[in-house]
Amino acid sequence: MRALLLLTLSAALASAEGAWAQQPGAERVSITGTVVDALTGAPIPNVTALLHGPGFRLQTDAAGRFTFSRVPVGDYRLELSHPLYQTSVGDFTVMRAGEFVAELMPVAAADGELVTGVVGVLSDAEGGGSIPGAAVRVLGADAGTLTDHRGEFSLTEVSAGTLAVEFSALGYVTRTDTVRVTPGRVTNVRVGLSADPVRLDPIEVSVERRELALQDIGYYNREAEGFGEFIDRETIEQRAPVQMSDLFRRIVGAEVRSGADGPFQRFVMLRGGRSDGCFPRVLLDGIVVHSGGDEAAAIDDLIDPDAVSGIEVYPSSTGVPMQYAGTDASCGVILIWTRR
Repeated sequence: MRALLLLTLSAALASAEGAWAQQPGAERVSITGTVVDALTGAPIPNVTALLHGPGFRLQTDAAGRFTFSRVPVGDYRLELSHPLYQTSVGDFTVMRAGEFVAELMPVAAADGELVTGVVGVLSDAEGGGSIPGAAVRVLGADAGTLTDHRGEFSLTEVSAGTLAVEFSALGYVTRTDTVRVTPGRVTNVRVGLSADPVRLDPIEVSVERRELALQDIGYYNREAEGFGEFIDRETIEQRAPVQMSDLFRRIVGAEVRSGADGPFQRFVMLRGGRSDGCFPRVLLDGIVVHSGGDEAAAIDDLIDPDAVSGIEVYPSSTGVPMQYAGTDASCGVILIWTRR
């Protein structure tokens, strides 16, 4: 909570239930905070901000901001939490209205900012339905969590190695499985819990590499939704492309064409723009670099494949994320994310 301690506002949130209740006539003010990544300085959305005492609870918006309104002047305790960051708790004194910036440290950030951990889904072994509120605990370590309403969970506060993970839920047989966690990799598991003491099938394990920068901008969430085609850094390294256009040759709904100036000038056309003169919209790190339509993007001149962290390709306007769409998205959209 380093940033909070630097505030003139002095947000010192000690348990304030007593002090708050004893000052019914205290002046009320608005306090606005911005939560950023301690390593990159980028704002962090969906951080839970809990003001103990009055019990105010909010989540940061896309800009990492939240505002507590009508807070009585006094002493409090503020807790900031996010699954991918270390929880921060600090004491501060609210003296007047103001703003502050708080930093959160990623729970797992190594060279290349790769995430190390375990994510997965718990479901009923017989019916297949998700199991919300189930406990997931790493034996012998202070690491655990609960599944959400979809039966999903995430453990990123773990060390690499072979872990014994216990899964338990009311009405189901507790099971313990061994999960191998590789540095810089997210291990995905699907676990079935049985309501009867019957033989359990082995859990399904898959290992992938996730980059923290891509995770923060929602790349993996969009990939899980099933719209578009996705090329991550690991795939780029496997294909070893000479030029950017080489990466689009295996994408369904994409076609690499040579320009009028010869075979060394190549353009990408998508299913949504099969007619001549209809080129995809191209964004680099969320910024439009080619509007699309009748404007062709010389994809090989735009960026070197070695500088790319991930690519999203939406061959038509269907499934294009709202924040990256536009009136000219009917010819398709290409999102390119650079390495951080």
